Amino acid sequence: MHWFARLWALPLTLFGLLLAGVIRLSAGHLERHGIGLEASEGGASRILWCLNPWLRIDAITLGEVIIARDRHTAQRMRSHEQVHVMQYGRWGILFPVAYAVASLIAVLRGDSAYHGNWFEREACRLAAR
Repeated sequence: MHWFARLWALPLTLFGLLLAGVIRLSAGHLERHGIGLEASEGGASRILWCLNPWLRIDAITLGEVIIARDRHTAQRMRSHEQVHVMQYGRWGILFPVAYAVASLIAVLRGDSAYHGNWFEREACRLAAR
């Protein structure tokens, strides 16, 4: 990833690194794959629950850090989450806001906030390649 894209996403990457550190300290697993650092196992499920207790999140990307429930989930979601890392490179600190707006637009069109979200559709399309 280009240095400017990394800098643009840095605040969220730092937050992701903080959570990855907590996961590692709770007997979790950290591993670098492609352009993202994956954090799984240990306290990952609890952290994902804390980020959104109403939905079961299997994995989430924060800048260049991917948090997944377990290693199997990290492997299964790797290509998809790597696309989100690239999206953070394009949108930087604005990505969470842009993602929320894309979900709102999808809902207003009568679609699912997740499956109708432009960022998710792009991640699914590119991950399938």
